[in-house]
Amino acid sequence: MPEKDSLAYLETQLAEQITGFDDSRRFYRRQLFRFTLSTAGLSGVTTICIALEKMLKFEGLTIVSLICSVSITVIAAWDQFLRSRELWVQKTDTWMELQNLDAHLKYSKSKYPSLTQAQIDEFYNRFDKIIMGEHEAWKKVRSTTPTVTTSRRSK
Repeated sequence: MPEKDSLAYLETQLAEQITGFDDSRRFYRRQLFRFTLSTAGLSGVTTICIALEKMLKFEGLTIVSLICSVSITVIAAWDQFLRSRELWVQKTDTWMELQNLDAHLKYSKSKYPSLTQAQIDEFYNRFDKIIMGEHEAWKKVRSTTPTVTTSRRSK
């Protein structure tokens, strides 16, 4: 593949991956936000319902508090399955690495009117390493037991 074609291919793949990882990291950030607020809000409602039931002697509030409590459990379990926090951090790390690679590629293109095939191959190898590293980190997150702390992948 001539230099021009291989460079165009790399730039296209890089742009697609940057967009994809940006969308993915935003999704996991939104999910984390939703799960966190949902569990906190339902926890507050549960506490209020229990207190009101004691004060007003209205038994129906016990059922509302039980439903809220069960909902918290389900939301927390779903969050642990999805692993929003860990995947948000992982996707953001990869997105930043791809952004950095894109910046270096653009800088090199501005500095050198024409990149050699060896330079393009070096950029592509770095791109491939980032993508494969992200895949390995994803497999590690999906295959380990969820923890409370956020794990970061090794560089």
